[in-house]
Amino acid sequence: MIAALFVSTFATGLLLIAVPLELRGLHANPGQIGIALSMFGLGMFIFEWVWGVLADRIGYRIPMIASLILYAGGILLLARADSVFLIAIAYLLASGMMVGVGPIGRSFLGTTLPPRYQATGLALLAAQWVIGGAVGSGAGGLLIDHIPIRNVLYVAAFMPALSAVLVFLVFRGYTEAGGRRAMPEAPQTSRPNGPSLVRVMIITASIVLLFQIGAGGEIALLPLLVTSHLGLSASTAGTAMFIVGMLGGLLLVPGGMASDRWGRRATMIAGGVISAAGFAVYAVAGAFGAVVIGAVLRVVGASLLWPAATAWISESSPRRSHALAMGLFGEFENVGVTLGPLLGGLAWSLAGIQAAFVTYAAASLLAALVAAVSIGRRSIRPLSSALEPLGAAQAEAQGPVEGDVRDPGQASSEPAG
Repeated sequence: MIAALFVSTFATGLLLIAVPLELRGLHANPGQIGIALSMFGLGMFIFEWVWGVLADRIGYRIPMIASLILYAGGILLLARADSVFLIAIAYLLASGMMVGVGPIGRSFLGTTLPPRYQATGLALLAAQWVIGGAVGSGAGGLLIDHIPIRNVLYVAAFMPALSAVLVFLVFRGYTEAGGRRAMPEAPQTSRPNGPSLVRVMIITASIVLLFQIGAGGEIALLPLLVTSHLGLSASTAGTAMFIVGMLGGLLLVPGGMASDRWGRRATMIAGGVISAAGFAVYAVAGAFGAVVIGAVLRVVGASLLWPAATAWISESSPRRSHALAMGLFGEFENVGVTLGPLLGGLAWSLAGIQAAFVTYAAASLLAALVAAVSIGRRSIRPLSSALEPLGAAQAEAQGPVEGDVRDPGQASSEPAG
């Protein structure tokens, strides 16, 4: 499955380097570039919950294959677009189809893995997406230096269709176990002082939305920082994107393991602060070496914060509506990805492209602050993580302090009662 989706993710990497450079070639101003690139996040925001609902109702197979075929069609529209407006519309549609594999893949792992391994497993899935995008961006930069951007987009359109064929082969003979065909949920034990799903969703939504402002801005503006501000080539911009994606993909799994070991709160705070430092380095970068340093700091922070936030909401979600819950979580990511280019384009038009990255640093610091003040210092092992599949293991759970939102990723240091 991961290999099948990697092909489609490679196409996404081609888009992430090709579309900003195509807009520059059309002589779009910073405001127009920001609005057009924000359509990537807006498309995901509009459609991600729809894919989650479909997966809950009819299972994983059909929605995933359909999303890949429609994604190929969206890229074809993008290759044919010849104005900023048409590029924006096609980018919105392509991203909305591309995002289908997000809630479906997350839900599959979230309903299959034991809770104590969820951060690591979800990070492994995300690593495949990030590494595929990194390889695609690196290859795209090299291709764009030698062939027209539209031809690169035609190549990209073929790849999701190939992924759809591969996914179909993977699912042959597979008995659907997701969505409403899944086995009945184990009865949930109620704890009056425990945090509700709604409260966990609000906290993680705030953290992820703020953090994704910077992530979305980096995707949109890093190629332009390298080419327009530093005056380097498209292949160099592709190299920067390759470093961000490849290193981020390699670090996501260790970041998930850190979250499982040290707790969600600590890793989210550290991730926000380190990412802010990376954006600050981007803002003052005068050479490609400084861009690389900023990229390293940024992806280290992302590898700590993202798996922790994803695992927390996953282990708090009921199985029967798990794909929908993961889709809603993804919506808050998408809002941030949408706002990132918009805010960055505004800051760029007012004070230069460096100001955009200062804005992203401030958003990452705010994400760390929300994690610090909203997630309780005292933590317990969640009841769900003590329940083995089919209810074979004993539950170990202690009630948290009244009004305290526990961190479920860290075992309690208190002696058992």
